[in-house]
Amino acid sequence: MFDKGATGNVAADHYHMYPTDIALMKSMGLKHYRFSIAWPRLIPTGKLEDGINKKAKAFYNNLIDSLLEAGITPYVTLYHWDLPQGLLDPPRAQGWWSRDPKTGKPDGQILPDWLDYARVCFSEFGDRVKVWVTFNEPWTFLYLGSGYGKAPGIPEYSNMTIDPWIGGHNMLNAHAAAVDLYRREFQEKQGGQIGITNNCDWREPKTDDPEDVAAAERAVLFQLGWFSEPIFGKDGDYPAVMRKLYGERLPEFTAEQKKLLKGSADFYGLNHYGTGWAAYNPSEPGADSAYAKVTEEGFPNAMSIWLYGAGWGFRKLLNWVALRYDNPPLFVTEGGWSLPADTPEEAVADQGRVMYYANYTAAMLKAIHEDGVDVRGYFAWSLMDNYEWERGYQERFGATYTNFQYGYDERAPANNNSQPTEGTQWRQRKDSSCWLEAVYRGNKLISPKKGEAFKGCVDSTVFHGEFEDPHHPGCSRRIMLDIAGTAAVIVGDAPKTPAPECKWIEKGKKECHEVATPKSCDGKSDKTWKVHVPMVSGGSIIADFSEQGGSARLAGFWNSETSSIDWADGNSWKAASEVEEQAFM
Repeated sequence: MFDKGATGNVAADHYHMYPTDIALMKSMGLKHYRFSIAWPRLIPTGKLEDGINKKAKAFYNNLIDSLLEAGITPYVTLYHWDLPQGLLDPPRAQGWWSRDPKTGKPDGQILPDWLDYARVCFSEFGDRVKVWVTFNEPWTFLYLGSGYGKAPGIPEYSNMTIDPWIGGHNMLNAHAAAVDLYRREFQEKQGGQIGITNNCDWREPKTDDPEDVAAAERAVLFQLGWFSEPIFGKDGDYPAVMRKLYGERLPEFTAEQKKLLKGSADFYGLNHYGTGWAAYNPSEPGADSAYAKVTEEGFPNAMSIWLYGAGWGFRKLLNWVALRYDNPPLFVTEGGWSLPADTPEEAVADQGRVMYYANYTAAMLKAIHEDGVDVRGYFAWSLMDNYEWERGYQERFGATYTNFQYGYDERAPANNNSQPTEGTQWRQRKDSSCWLEAVYRGNKLISPKKGEAFKGCVDSTVFHGEFEDPHHPGCSRRIMLDIAGTAAVIVGDAPKTPAPECKWIEKGKKECHEVATPKSCDGKSDKTWKVHVPMVSGGSIIADFSEQGGSARLAGFWNSETSSIDWADGNSWKAASEVEEQAFM
């Protein structure tokens, strides 16, 4: 089921709404945020000689600075599948799939442009970014992208017997070259780390038959080991059994390439979602030649047709990595669960996602404490509902609900009237977000069922009360809700406008000039704010403060830890006391 016509033109509108999204993160007590830089946004043609997009550079600098100001550490991925179109146009027309026209062997044509891009990122942002990921899920954009329609899904490079292995070879050499560049020119001065993120679902043998066991091992090795073995293995090369079965399909690394590849990561990045059974199938090798038939009977299924959950499978995969690669420092850089939702009310009650995270983090805890796996962190996919590639906006992975406010987009190839719009979206946290917050704030696992430990997300009644506004000390700020808790008003004082200052310059004549209105109230102001009518939904609030010189659409989020509203302009209103009236209606 494809979401035809869906585009990433606006998506979750993070480009315009990053202050709102950072206010959301701050209200959650979030300390780490992973995002990617878009190569086509920063260098539109992919070729540095054609110039850098100044607006893109400013956006990423502002985003990084704002994250750090909010106490949030950025983790940055250089390549999350967005290849500049200019590197697929003549004369360099093959992107990752470039090969020598005579020998057919990968020639790394993209490498100089890739290194130019990496150097720009390290130079411009590396003084503040301390964790870099070169590539996100090469298996997905090279294997699934070569014949299965996944991004970028270019028909010319969809020969499964040739193209994934050429693309993978060029990509691995590009990864090693970027790490070498970073380590030689930037790492010592900037003090950061660099690695790569690979992805794999666990494959459990369907029976204890040795052939099923071997098939399951091949299925994992030919996906995860394909891109891990050259970096974390002993030889800087593909897995030996993979070479044996693939033969000439797998290109050869030079001695210098092996040297650069081996050890070219300071940590192990792992994306993991689901689990399936693997059985030996001698009649069908499959595109990966693992001779493994995968089924998922008995596992709970998310909205995504490919996602079947099993926390114990996650634990086994963590152990597989630790045992095979000498227990490297490991970041789980993605994991999550998709559910349908057409309304905020439906989205917020995401018990299936809460259960997923509870099961998976419990399994990870066992892997750490009982098995000794060196896991350093877990990133949930994703902060909010967003654009899910060929699935568009139908599948929602977010721990925060995104109201995309569908409208007209003249740039969309189809369904122009039902695309996400700019400047009108809003966010509301789901139960999974609030459960995750309770876990990381308390630094311990808690029951996923609502009760004493986990109360779910707050409702809008938290906004009913008096607030202190540090931007205008002494000014009253009062929010009052109706009995249903769905409608509200904001009232308050504004600083009193002082009378003009005058002085006599001669008899019968004086000179006056206006005095600036102070930013704080004196407690005796007789000038009140306009009555504001905000939108409230759960722990989210949006208000129009344009008449006070602020934003016409300022979003705020309830911070349960500080009992305050964290606004997108950086201000935080601290709850002072309860309003005596229960409602304004």
